Amino acid sequence: MEWVKPLWFLLLAGLLLLSACEKTGDGAAPTGDHAVLEQLADAYRTVSEEFPAPPSALRPEGRQKFVEQVFQKAGYDHGATLRAFAISGAAMTTQDHRDLAELLLIPYRGLESAELEKLVSGEELNAVITLQDALR
Repeated sequence: MEWVKPLWFLLLAGLLLLSACEKTGDGAAPTGDHAVLEQLADAYRTVSEEFPAPPSALRPEGRQKFVEQVFQKAGYDHGATLRAFAISGAAMTTQDHRDLAELLLIPYRGLESAELEKLVSGEELNAVITLQDALR
């Protein structure tokens, strides 16, 4: 019966890890789901009240933090959503797709390549470029 204690510990640790992931918003927001956009809009309003300035008045790093908090407040992860949307082909078939893409790209509006590369790299940089191209 000595093996039962470590098994219970592992089970408890796994459950705690799973619940922590749900609370921090580690998943990608589903694309094209209007209810998800409503959730994100509510989170946007809430985070706007908590921030010292509107996103348009913030530097790129501040805009990125703002949008990350919006996604987290709604229970999603900004980076994961950005990557998943770009991988899915970033089809802008509906207004909901375009609205989600616009929200995802708030931190990167008006940035030159060098500035963009300071803010994101790797898969996220590729995802930003893919979504920017899809919106054009």
